[in-house]
Amino acid sequence: MRQDEEQKGTGYRWIYGITAGICVAAMQIGVGLLQVQGQFVILMGLAQGTLVCSLTILCGGMLEWLFAPLRAADEEEGDLILHPARERIREYELAFQTLAGSFSIPKGGMVRQQAALDMGDKIELLWNTRMEENREAVSQQLLEMAHIMGDTAEHVWELRTDERMEDVLRGRLRSMGLQVHAVLVYEEENRKKEVYLTLSTRRRKCVAVKDVASAISQILDKPMMPARDSRSFVSGERSTVLFLERTNFEVMYGVKKAVKGKEQISGDNFSVYTRKEGQLLASLSDGMGSGIKAYRESERVIDLLEQFLEAGFTKETAVRMINSALLIHSDAQTFSTIDMCSINLYSGVCEFLKVGASTTFIRREHQVDTISSTSLPAGVFHQLDLENVSRKLYDGDMVIMVTDGVLDALPAGQQEELMKQLILEYDSDSPQEVAEHILSCALEYEQRNPSDDMTVLALGLWKR
Repeated sequence: MRQDEEQKGTGYRWIYGITAGICVAAMQIGVGLLQVQGQFVILMGLAQGTLVCSLTILCGGMLEWLFAPLRAADEEEGDLILHPARERIREYELAFQTLAGSFSIPKGGMVRQQAALDMGDKIELLWNTRMEENREAVSQQLLEMAHIMGDTAEHVWELRTDERMEDVLRGRLRSMGLQVHAVLVYEEENRKKEVYLTLSTRRRKCVAVKDVASAISQILDKPMMPARDSRSFVSGERSTVLFLERTNFEVMYGVKKAVKGKEQISGDNFSVYTRKEGQLLASLSDGMGSGIKAYRESERVIDLLEQFLEAGFTKETAVRMINSALLIHSDAQTFSTIDMCSINLYSGVCEFLKVGASTTFIRREHQVDTISSTSLPAGVFHQLDLENVSRKLYDGDMVIMVTDGVLDALPAGQQEELMKQLILEYDSDSPQEVAEHILSCALEYEQRNPSDDMTVLALGLWKR
């Protein structure tokens, strides 16, 4: 396409040059023929005006030709920044670096272990077994990496750009007083449209991003919105903004926690964030034991989970990587539960993934559904038993995730049924109020002295 534009520009320059030459010749001939006629002044003025106009066009073509290499370099730099496939690969790279740091062995660790080997055959056997487990874990990670890179290649080939729409957007945005440095309208197979714009304004004015989104919506004939955490205004400084198709649902959440006994910090951690693909991800992790050690383990699980998912990894791949990180990270066995809830904000379909996690509850109009798990936590075995369940959510539904401490506080054999009653008897649309009510009731069974860390995470779904 760039070669076509260069050829077209070359053709235009020849046209400009010929036009200017004809005008100059016409002016000189006209001057010679009309020296003694009264219309000389009028015709001379017309000829001079035509000459100035032609020379201006000619100079413009020459300047365009001179600055073409700089513009091409700028466009290539813009493509490097904006291209979603390249950005995705960069995110993978950062995630791999994070994972490598989690797998690294602290300095001095190998020396202590070597000293322990001299104590007997039993220690040596345990060491060899551990080494084999680590090798197996690394092998699994190499397979996962191969899968990820294959997925990345597929992602690149599935990209479909819309150059015609990009040209239309350029024209419309320029009419709004915006300088358009780069435009990319693309759509993956079975995915929503995305628009990347690199913009700035003229004469130090500001344009609201929501106005830009409105203009894009009219052109694409689809409701568009700025991506989460986008800037509110476009200013004279060049900036890149991503626009996505507006979701059909929105989610609000509330959380309430209680700490075991005399501990100062909870061993539970959680995360709720929205991905650009229109997916809301809620994660809950319960570290082994309680206190600061359990907190650090569950925090590491949540941090790694966020980074892998933000980089575009599948939930299953992210969980398997975290499992290997827990197995390799330290000599002592550590484990954490992983409870994930992924809500598609376009369709309302919710996917649950549980690894040793407690039961999740879904409150509908007059009933409560349950999602249970029988798998072991992450960090116990290399082969994980991942349990995936999907449910369709509707306007007003609420998802309630809890850690083991909440259910264990209820009488044995009645835990799930009692939890359903607690959820149904409290008629509130506020996720925060529901979370506080459930935890308060669970604490009553423990006489306000919890024997384990407790966390309740409630998410409410509403139609826009």
